[in-house]
Parts: sequence; C-alpha cells; structure tokens
Amino acid sequence: MKISGVSVLFLLLAISAPALGQETSSASEPELTLNQAIALAQENNRQIKIYKQGELSANDQILAARTQRYPQFNVQLTGGALLTPVSVEFSRGVFGTVNGSYVPNDTATVTTDPKATGMAIAQAYQTLSQLYNIHLNIKALEVGKRLAEEQTRQQRQQTTNTVKDVYYSLLQTQTALDAAQDNVKSLQEIDRTTDEYLKEKTVLGYQSTSVKAQLAQAEVQVMTLQDTLDSQKENLNDLLGRDIRTPFRPAAVSEELPEEMSLDTARQKAQENRTEIRQAQLKMDQAVYARRLQKAQYIPEIGVQYLFFSPFAIQGLPSSVNSLGVSFKWDLWDWGYKKHLMDEKQRAIEQSSLNLTETQSQVAVDLGNRFRKLREARANVKVAQLGQQAEKEKLQVVLEQYKQKAALLTNVLTEQTNMTQANAQYSQAIATFWTARSDFEKALGED
Repeated sequence: MKISGVSVLFLLLAISAPALGQETSSASEPELTLNQAIALAQENNRQIKIYKQGELSANDQILAARTQRYPQFNVQLTGGALLTPVSVEFSRGVFGTVNGSYVPNDTATVTTDPKATGMAIAQAYQTLSQLYNIHLNIKALEVGKRLAEEQTRQQRQQTTNTVKDVYYSLLQTQTALDAAQDNVKSLQEIDRTTDEYLKEKTVLGYQSTSVKAQLAQAEVQVMTLQDTLDSQKENLNDLLGRDIRTPFRPAAVSEELPEEMSLDTARQKAQENRTEIRQAQLKMDQAVYARRLQKAQYIPEIGVQYLFFSPFAIQGLPSSVNSLGVSFKWDLWDWGYKKHLMDEKQRAIEQSSLNLTETQSQVAVDLGNRFRKLREARANVKVAQLGQQAEKEKLQVVLEQYKQKAALLTNVLTEQTNMTQANAQYSQAIATFWTARSDFEKALGED
C-alpha cells in the first residue's frame, strides 16, 4: 500500500511539480507563473523589437512596389546661356511654293543671339505589359514579409526557450533544496538523540562530533543551494527586464503534455510549428517567384506615353511640342542570356525543395529523440522517487530504533548516508527530467 501511495504521489506531484519551490518559499512572495514570465520577457526583449522593425521594413517595400502600378510623371528643366549662336538654315523652296513662288525664294539663315535660354521636358508614362511583372514582384515581397514575420517568431521562441530553461532550473534547485533540508532535519534529530546518549555516556565523544560534522556539512549544502536559488531568481528577473530584487515564487507548471502520449501527434505538430520548416517553405516560394519574374522578362515593354517639349527662348525652334503615343521595346536577341538566368532560377527552386525535405526529416528525427529521452527521464524520476521514499522510511525506522537503544549509531549514520545518496539520485533525475522536458518543448516549436 505504501508503494501504491508513492506512485500516486509521483503522478500528481513529481510530473506536474506543483510542490517544487513552494515549501521553502515565503507565502508572502507573489506567485510568478511560467506564462507570465514568458509574456514579460517577450514584451521587453530588444532582439524581438529589432526583428519587428524588419517586418515593418518589408511592409514598406510592398507599399513602395504597389505605387509602380500607377502612371509615372517627371519634369526636367534646363537653363543656361548659349556659348555660340544657334543658326538654322532654310533652303530655297523648303516650304513649297505659293502662287508659283518658292518659299523661301532664296536660302535663308536664322541666327539666335547668345543669351539666356532654357528647355522644359514633361513626361507621363503608364506601363501596360509590365503590370504583370509588378504583380509578381509584389507577391515575392509579400513572401519576404512572411519570412520576416517568421524570423520574429523564431526570436520569440528563442526568448521563450531561454525563460523556460531558467524557470526549470529554479524548479530543479528547489527540489534539491527540499531534499537537503529534509537531510538537515534528520541529522538534527540524530544529533539531538546522540547528545542525550553522550550525557548518559552510552556513546563516545568522537561519535557525537562526527554527527555534528555531518550536520554542519548538510547545513552548508542548504546554504549553497539557497544562494544558488537566489542567484537564479535574480537572473530570471534580469531576463524579464525588471528589478533583480523583485521577489517571487515559481508556480506549478502544466501537467504531462498531450504530445507526450503519441509520437505521431507530436511529429505532426512539430511539422506545422517548427520555424525551420516554415522558413524553408517560404524560401522555396521566393525561389518560385524569382523564376516567374525572370520568365516575365521575355514580355515586351509596352506603355502609353505623353511627352511635352519646350525649347523656350531659342529663336527658330517651335515654342512647344506635344505628343501622345504608345511606347514599345523588345529585345529580339540576347544570345541566351535570359535562358541561362531561367536555368539558374530553376536550380534554386530544386535546391530549396531539397532543403525543405531535409529540414522536415531532421525535425522528425530530432523530435523522436527528444520524445524518447523525456519518456526515459520520467521513468527515472519515478524510480528515484520510489528509492528516495523507501530510504526515508527506512531511516525513520532505524532512527526510532536508535532512540529506543535498539540500533547502533553506526547503523543510523549508514542509513543517513544512504538517504543522502537517494536524495542526490532523485535531484539528478529531476534535473534530467526538466532538461528533457525543455528540449521536447523546443522540438515541438510552439510559441
């Protein structure tokens, strides 16, 4: 019945760890849950803010690309002074005849005196055929924006994982501290009983001194673990961007994760969530759009163009010229230049596809490894906890026998040593468990 009770205690206590860090923490300290710690860290993390700026920059690029769909207007003004006269010669009869007479009758030359002159050119152009290229470019930029968002998400995950590592380290240290304090309590009881026997002269002085030495060593271990716990709390406060002296006590973490029940379910979730896979997919989409953009270079450039030209202050030239028409440009022969670029873009698509497949495979292998290690760690915690409980009960029996003078001090100290070793094994198993749990959550890729 005792073993059965221990098993139930392990399932409710050791897995969910609600008691870790609570027995020795001050009840007056505010409770800090893991989710609260993660939220604070993500709110204050500078790296996340830096990546967020990348998202905003990517959005600005999309907005800029969309403006290319509309007509483009430009004006050019040129002013200056002629260094030499401008002469325009009109040959005899260049303008035909009027009433049988040539216009002009003789060759005439019109000369402009050197003075301040200027020229104005205004142009409006609306592309037609390149609208498809612009559309593809916008789509490619939107993929780039999603990639920037995924990189921000990756940084959020890294921050979350860092917080979890520190938080779980707190729980590990608290477990070791609880065990060390139990060890001190039992040694204090042994020391008290031994002092009584020393007065009765049923034990020797060196035996009492030996007990006190072990008690002093155990108290030093408690102090060391408490200092470690305080340092870890300061580190977590610093990670959360608040005063390192802010008091708190760690709260209970969630019970067994649903993904631990099925490896297939866990792998499916990882395939959906892991940022490496998402980024690999987005990079392949970028490669596809890059090829489509390159293929669009075969399309001739066609657009509607309006041109206004005015060489003002130049005698002999028209004051203004207006024209409206269609602009057409097509590279008839490029010696295979576009084809080679198309081949290069196609190879980039194939490379991205292979990279995506390899990333998916690596994620599946990594998750399987983390899944099995967590399962082993849980089993080892159960074994260590049962062993610890057995040694604790055995020590209580021997200590009671020692009080009744039915056992020797050497037997009590031997059991105390066994208890210390069992506590150490349990603390190590708990540490391994929290590490495995953290690694498994990282492998799932959840936010």
